Amino acid sequence: MAKKTSHAGMVRYVAPRASAPIIIRSSPRAAPNKKHHHRKGKGGGGALTQGRMVELALGGAAYGFIEKSFGAQLPTLPIIGRAGTLTLIAYYMAKGKGGLMRDVAICGAVLSGYQIGSTGKIQGEGIMGGIAAQI
Repeated sequence: MAKKTSHAGMVRYVAPRASAPIIIRSSPRAAPNKKHHHRKGKGGGGALTQGRMVELALGGAAYGFIEKSFGAQLPTLPIIGRAGTLTLIAYYMAKGKGGLMRDVAICGAVLSGYQIGSTGKIQGEGIMGGIAAQI
């Protein structure tokens, strides 16, 4: 018998083509819904700094100038006297704002408290006759 020769056919392998690159385009997203947390303040800077001391000193100087210039013309309220009247005027002028009038009101309150503590009455008090003496 004759020898059979095999003619194996050549197998061609074709590498697959690289696929087209995938391009991802992000569409515009809606802004994230941020929750606004309302925090309560803990006061307006209660630290006693050198700048705050200067502000209060200027408030005291302005208080003294106002009392010297317009003190005789201001009406004196009973019990709180001239110093208390000036303090109330400065307080209502500075309400909701800051600045010099707030410092004048603070200094007026300090001076009124000092006068009550040292003499038992507030300067310029005339109608009620002062605070009753403590036993």
